[in-house]
Amino acid sequence: MSSEDRLDEHLELLRSEPLAPSDPLAHRIARTARWQAALRTPLRAAASLLGAAAQGLATLIGTRRRPR
Repeated sequence: MSSEDRLDEHLELLRSEPLAPSDPLAHRIARTARWQAALRTPLRAAASLLGAAAQGLATLIGTRRRPR
C-alpha cells in the first residue's frame, strides 16, 4: 500500500465523520470570524476614503512628495 493510498484512506475517514460544533472554543472562534468578516468591507472602504481625502488635502496645500 502506497503512502498516497494510506492518505486517501485517512482522508476518507475524516470526510465521513461530521465535525462536532459543540466545542465552546470553536463556537467563539466562528462567532469572532463572523463579526470580523462583517466589518472588513466597511473598514476597508473607510480607510480608502480617508486615504483619498488625505491625499487630496495634501495636493491642495502642496505638501505632496515630489519625485527626485
